[in-house]
Amino acid sequence: MARRGGFQSRDDARHWLPSQGVDPAPLAELNSECLGLLAMSAAEADRSTELPGLLSNLRDNWAELPAHAVRRLAAAPFSLFDAGIALAPGFLELRARAVQDQQRRSEPRFFEIAAARSITRRMLVYGWHLSRSRPRAACLVFGVTNYAVESLAACSLTVLEAAADRHADALRPRWSKQFGFWRELLAAASAGADRRLHELLLGGIQRLAAETLVAHAADANTGSASR
Repeated sequence: MARRGGFQSRDDARHWLPSQGVDPAPLAELNSECLGLLAMSAAEADRSTELPGLLSNLRDNWAELPAHAVRRLAAAPFSLFDAGIALAPGFLELRARAVQDQQRRSEPRFFEIAAARSITRRMLVYGWHLSRSRPRAACLVFGVTNYAVESLAACSLTVLEAAADRHADALRPRWSKQFGFWRELLAAASAGADRRLHELLLGGIQRLAAETLVAHAADANTGSASR
């Protein structure tokens, strides 16, 4: 089986984000690493191993995901994985004693905890940098509100470290319950059907935009109620 999740060059994703003035390489690298780890988990797990629904229902799609498919998917113009950046307004309220508190999971985790912490930490730092340098792009890449981006930009590196430890257990693919969407993504990337893959990824942008509009409205309502 070909190695998945290798380094992404800038050329792999050049066509996606030029208008935002964003170097796509860090995002592609994070997407690639996460995709490669999930493909490896599906390929190496025996049939008795309990996997999250997205992996168990699409086990063969993930297990047989070739390296070229990972590269194509990793070039998505947004983060394919949710590291909890929408929760950034609460990061500043973290306390050291609360860092080790774990949220109760309803299904097996997608990533081993050490890998999840490492990826979440790097994703938060990347998001923090993007929030300070290109806040509008950060909203698009992570599908979060201006308020979340502003909160992330206000965090110190120490707070980001604590947040990564706190939320690493929840790192997961975006839309992890939408098996049909992921089945089409994996199939299009594996088949080299670039036009279809681009259609699906553009559809993902529309999904993120719709979700973000709802979150913006909720923030506005909360702000109005607090005044």
